[in-house]
Amino acid sequence: MNARAGWRHSLAMYGKLVRMSLKAQLQYRTSLYLSVAGQFAISVVEFAGMLALFSRFGEFRGWSLAQTAFLYGLVNMAFPVADAISWGFDSMGQLVRTGNFDRLLVRPLSPVLQLFGMELTVRRIGRLAQGMLAFGVACVLLARSPDSFAYSFADRPLAALAAVVSLSAGFAACVSVFTSLFWIRAAFTFVTVEGLEAVNALTYGGQQAAGYPLSAYRKFLQLFFLAAVPVGAVIYLPACFALGKPGIPGLPAWSLALGPLAAIPFAFLARALWSAGLRRYASGGG
Repeated sequence: MNARAGWRHSLAMYGKLVRMSLKAQLQYRTSLYLSVAGQFAISVVEFAGMLALFSRFGEFRGWSLAQTAFLYGLVNMAFPVADAISWGFDSMGQLVRTGNFDRLLVRPLSPVLQLFGMELTVRRIGRLAQGMLAFGVACVLLARSPDSFAYSFADRPLAALAAVVSLSAGFAACVSVFTSLFWIRAAFTFVTVEGLEAVNALTYGGQQAAGYPLSAYRKFLQLFFLAAVPVGAVIYLPACFALGKPGIPGLPAWSLALGPLAAIPFAFLARALWSAGLRRYASGGG
């Protein structure tokens, strides 16, 4: 089987796994609808905290409510997508502890692909809908001011197109970074059996941190979320480029649009840690 045929086969199998997952979840639709509504309500309460902050202070480190909601919406659309497709990695601790991970290894399909297809968590639509709502409202508010975006298609079409491309790439890269964090957490279960809570803090804490301008944090935290765990680099820098914010002092504006590239080495790191852990795995023994 050549590489192209192998990819087609893998994608076809992933599609079948996803369809099976969706069919199983739709068997209990009332429970699913309540879960979606609960996810939406919880995320709305989180956003209410941001509204309370701006109602008290008016702006946040030079960012208006609309600009911050723009960034917040992007992050809270990317995170639920990553969370929805990474449920299998989140359940690695139980799979390793019970020895059921062995079943994935004996099947003629990549265990990573099987984990991705284990469950497409539909209830995350609730959080995704809230992120889309926040992003949509932010775009409407920003569109009312001609100076909200740094570039316009009327005056600088190439720069405006670069901003759109950078934001789109940033969204995809943000999904990749959060997915890589779930992947790294799963890799540690080969050593710790249970996933490290420290990685959980980076995953869910990183989502909370990235929803606000990084300029509000101390320098070491800015560096951490720009370089070590680049959730800030992939989404905050493109947002700064589009909104005309300085981003990182001293860097030219055009370099901010390249922030999504930081997701590539981080994904390779996640893969390397997974491969190292998989080589160490000695089976459940049962």
